[in-house]
Amino acid sequence: MALGKRSTAGLIALGAAAGLALSIFAYISRSSGINGTAGALLVIASTAAILLAALALTCWPAMRGWLRGTLLFLLLLGILGTGLAAHFLASVWLQVAMAVCLIGWLLAIMGRKERPARHAYAAKGGAS
Repeated sequence: MALGKRSTAGLIALGAAAGLALSIFAYISRSSGINGTAGALLVIASTAAILLAALALTCWPAMRGWLRGTLLFLLLLGILGTGLAAHFLASVWLQVAMAVCLIGWLLAIMGRKERPARHAYAAKGGAS
């Protein structure tokens, strides 16, 4: 089953929204052990940035190749960094949310189609 650009970005957005809700809860809940810490506040900001980037991919599926590639690369950095921060904060559910984001990112990367050569001349290898 092939997933479209919107559904893979939607999976990233779903994981980021769950991560944002979990990190806000951890920041304000006294039972979390990380309430009010700078690390939890940083995770709130990073999950919000991941959510915004995933929504941008969802809203503009016909985004230019270099812009989409740059956004996907920055998403990977955000997902991995937030997952590492979740590990340091001992937040297992946030790690699960970032794993969902990573699965969506991998599906988005694997679903990219190769573009045909720009010119038929270049595809044949030039003049002989």
